[in-house]
Amino acid sequence: MKWFYKNREERSRWLAERFAKEIGSGKSLLDVGCYNADFKQHIPKSVKYTGIDMAGQPDLFINLDQIEKLPFKDEEFDTVICADVLEHLENIHLIFGELCRVSAKKIIITLPNAYAGILEYLLGRKYAKTQEKRKNFGKYMKFYGLPLQKPEDRHRWFFSFDEAEEFTLAQASKYGFVIKQIESEYKYLKHSFIKKILFATVRLWDKNLTDRNVIILLEKK
Repeated sequence: MKWFYKNREERSRWLAERFAKEIGSGKSLLDVGCYNADFKQHIPKSVKYTGIDMAGQPDLFINLDQIEKLPFKDEEFDTVICADVLEHLENIHLIFGELCRVSAKKIIITLPNAYAGILEYLLGRKYAKTQEKRKNFGKYMKFYGLPLQKPEDRHRWFFSFDEAEEFTLAQASKYGFVIKQIESEYKYLKHSFIKKILFATVRLWDKNLTDRNVIILLEKK
């Protein structure tokens, strides 16, 4: 693969392509935080798709912060995918356990690395360049800054790549899962020569400052 996603729709396609083998080997898939269920159109028709979210066009409308249990049986789905969702939840630990409970084989999780935004913050790169945009977003960080009015959505947790890996390992091991693969978007990005040198130098010092996305594949023992 020689590209990486830039929005929600592209994320669904990218993950479906990146984990095509893992998804295709199962018969069912649960998409947690599916929004408009874009993922469905990128997976084999032989895989039964179920999408849940609190907005968009899911199969089931569910607010993950208002439940104690997902409405599914133990090991009901061969594959569970949860892309850029957990960081929005207050009950992140409970829902992580639920992902493990309803998965029979594999779980695919993506998380943001908030620390990567520190470098741009120090360089003064504004995320919200207009006063209107700052009503809903922070001046320098989309989900972590201080917006001018109450936002519709926020990240609840501020963590690095290393912390995301440590958290996932600790939680997964409680439910009989292991980390099969963990990576970032770094190797999929196309950079200019100068930017490659700059990123490589900073990354040698601390990858938490460069790698924005944590992509994890869990497998049941």
